[in-house]
Amino acid sequence: MDYLSESFTCSQCIKKCHLFKTLTQEQLDEIYEHRYDTSFRKGEVIAKQGSPMSNVVSLSEGLAKLVLETPGKPDILLTIVLPTTLITSPGMFLDNRYHFSVVSLTDTKACFISMSVIRKMFEQNKEFAKSFHKSIGERSVMLYDRFRNIIHKNMAGRIADAILFLHYEIYENLEFKMDMNRSELAEYSNMTKESVSRILKGLKDEAIFDLSQDKAKILNLERLEQIARNG
Repeated sequence: MDYLSESFTCSQCIKKCHLFKTLTQEQLDEIYEHRYDTSFRKGEVIAKQGSPMSNVVSLSEGLAKLVLETPGKPDILLTIVLPTTLITSPGMFLDNRYHFSVVSLTDTKACFISMSVIRKMFEQNKEFAKSFHKSIGERSVMLYDRFRNIIHKNMAGRIADAILFLHYEIYENLEFKMDMNRSELAEYSNMTKESVSRILKGLKDEAIFDLSQDKAKILNLERLEQIARNG
């Protein structure tokens, strides 16, 4: 973990979270006075499940994964977050602790903002508070939908869902560098690594999706969507 030497104001940063656009210049300046920037290498823990939530994290570069740690059982990869995402936990309204771990999926840069100043912004700026809570609600609905798919879909359908998520929400391209390894894809799909490899081979044999090392290519998007729907 390395501290960044570059300094900038929150109001000037083009990478800031969209939620901050509801804040005034004075409020942005106050946030700047109560934050610090840090860089993380791939695989480093940004926030640990169960640790005190004294800050919220705004991802500015790279990708991070939210992981639900389950002692004695495989961890569950909840989702992947993109730059400008404000990473929070329901614990900020309950026990002030992280209820999942945040881990760098690639080399990342993140901004840590004091929880006390965020709560102060809630009181000063109702639009910010409304947008903040809406964002948490949207993320919760997304996770509910994903868990429903994991429970009701077969393994091929789950893998298809995962690939489509990467296509539409993360990379926005039919060809992309796969930053998730097979173990992480298994954690995301609630499967074993061996099952993931078997299904990926089947998709490649049917000319639907090809993953060679870290290079991914969707060969038949229509067929992949059909597998996701019917899985």
